[in-house]
Amino acid sequence: MKTKKKEGKLKKKKITIRCRVCLMVDTYTEDEKVCRHCGSRLFKIDQI
Repeated sequence: MKTKKKEGKLKKKKITIRCRVCLMVDTYTEDEKVCRHCGSRLFKIDQI
């Protein structure tokens, strides 16, 4: 029986944040700083 090795990218930690401006909830990586929907700044304190 052959086993498959998982090779590839390192997974980045993802967090779910609600935007203060447009109130959309989405999942972002830690290095993302702006909302995908409206472009406003994201804050870690707003994570769900």
